[in-house]
Amino acid sequence: MIEFFVEGGVGMWPILVFGMVAVGASARFARRPEPGQLRFVAAMGLTTLVATVHATWIDLGAVFSYLADEGKVPDAQLARTLVIGLMESTRPGSLGGLLLMVACLLSAVGVLRAGRAQAERGGALRDAPPR
Repeated sequence: MIEFFVEGGVGMWPILVFGMVAVGASARFARRPEPGQLRFVAAMGLTTLVATVHATWIDLGAVFSYLADEGKVPDAQLARTLVIGLMESTRPGSLGGLLLMVACLLSAVGVLRAGRAQAERGGALRDAPPR
């Protein structure tokens, strides 16, 4: 797991921090759904997504910059080095995607619980009588 994190580069830290905040906020929303919380969950999810895309682009830039230097990679190793670099560049997407998936799942539970609570109170989400 540490190797996976290291391969992703320095951009893995913001993804981890923002993603864990998003997961924590969505867990709080799932436990006690209040509509105002959902905006924060969405904002942290978007922040995690932006951090993930940014870290991926940084990693791709590092790979291409490394490959552009003729003195660093012999031509015989160019393809293998490219593949390894691209593999490592997927790490931010893997971590960010996992954290966003968990946050979305917890948010869905909160939305379901909020809808049920509103229906029990006689809210708009209650089944309408047949006409």
